Amino acid sequence: MDLIKKGKEIILSSQLKNGGILATPNGTYPYIYPRDAVIMTKALNRLDLTGNSKKFYYFLKNFCKIEQYHEVFHRYNINGLPCVTRKNQNDNEGLVLHGIYDTYFYSKDKIFLEEMWFFVNQIVNLIFKYSKTGLVKTSQSIHEFYRLENGYDIWANSACCRGLYDAAKIAKILKHEEEYKKWQKKAEELHKNINKKLFDKKLQVYMKNTRLKKVPDISQIAPFYFELENSNKKLKKTLKYLKENLWHKEIGGFRRFRQFELVVDWHWYTGGSGSWCAFTSFMARLYKKTEDKKNYNECLKWLNSTAKRTKGLFPEHVSTRDEYNDWKNHEIEFNTRLINGSKESEKLAKTFSKKDKKKYIYWATPLGWSHAEYILLKKQP
Repeated sequence: MDLIKKGKEIILSSQLKNGGILATPNGTYPYIYPRDAVIMTKALNRLDLTGNSKKFYYFLKNFCKIEQYHEVFHRYNINGLPCVTRKNQNDNEGLVLHGIYDTYFYSKDKIFLEEMWFFVNQIVNLIFKYSKTGLVKTSQSIHEFYRLENGYDIWANSACCRGLYDAAKIAKILKHEEEYKKWQKKAEELHKNINKKLFDKKLQVYMKNTRLKKVPDISQIAPFYFELENSNKKLKKTLKYLKENLWHKEIGGFRRFRQFELVVDWHWYTGGSGSWCAFTSFMARLYKKTEDKKNYNECLKWLNSTAKRTKGLFPEHVSTRDEYNDWKNHEIEFNTRLINGSKESEKLAKTFSKKDKKKYIYWATPLGWSHAEYILLKKQP
């Protein structure tokens, strides 16, 4: 089974005529999430499909309307209108800057950068505004969970730091020397504060945020994911820490965080807690970087076995039937999307491998971000 080809098909089928890229092509998540879509454009870029990536960034440029809304929202509908559950999810700004530069890096299209310049300026100004205290303050980030992520979050800060470094590169390419110096300096200051305020010297790992210093979370890998931290020793320590705390011991794959340690609301275990395909892929990529063949192969085996059961369609996450039923019995915030998601998940479980249909539930299948991370695992140098 060619999972690169399958991922390419899924992502392309998720792109709208206006350039927006839906999180799922089948309506499970019928929105454009910049957080997801940026990673999908990175996958497209490595497949020599930079034209599709550029269309997405033109979509954002046209519909973000930063002068009106003063942020890059976490999701938009198919017509480009904001569909906001909570404002100030400020990892999005850094991710978009990173994605614009990544698209230039693979396309070498300087005209694209010139046409993005005003948009880039607007986004950088937002990051400056959000980081007046030395770190970027956010309401939510990768998990979209306020109680877990409100404050100075490692994922949001790492994304924005990466974004500032990349914005500085854009300024230099376009010969805007004043902006280059200013943005490079800001990126270095933020980078320094991440290392100073978000690193646990005792555990030798980055912390989730300044409030939750001892809570294991997959986003603790962010400084390595965004290529801010080069220490192989720290990376190995972090990988070991997350494997010990977040590897799903029953079915394999990586969880987002430990069940009911801090997140006690059943609504945040939609579809069952489970193991996440995107996170398992990017952990595999980092195991590969450290030449840890054992753990790399374990992640890859889990991903391939999931794909084999689902006919090559990577879900958002895989849960056991027990996890899924526990969530379904306790959920009190059912809405149309969750009801439809449940019906779709149960239907797919019956059509996938008959041998395993009683064991697993596959939520949000297929998910573009999951496929994108697998492509990056295989195609990232």
